[in-house]
Amino acid sequence: MGLRTHLTALLGLLFLAVSALAALCGVGLVGWVLLAGPTGPRVVAAMVAFGLALSAGLTGLVVRKRAAGTLLPSDVDLSVGFRGGQGGL
Repeated sequence: MGLRTHLTALLGLLFLAVSALAALCGVGLVGWVLLAGPTGPRVVAAMVAFGLALSAGLTGLVVRKRAAGTLLPSDVDLSVGFRGGQGGL
């Protein structure tokens, strides 16, 4: 594996680590909202934390799959799956 592949995999791992930290932060914020009561900034902060966790996790997954070479190209012909019983995937 080349240097570019290693760096791409490391970037994907970094995104996954950010996702895990954001999810933990979101859980902590939800606990804070339940204990101290909901306010606008607390609820928004929890929503932002979970949104960051979701987007960083999916980005990390795609980046790591791209580095491993297992990400499907976007020009794959899937038309046979829509023919209704005349062959399947």
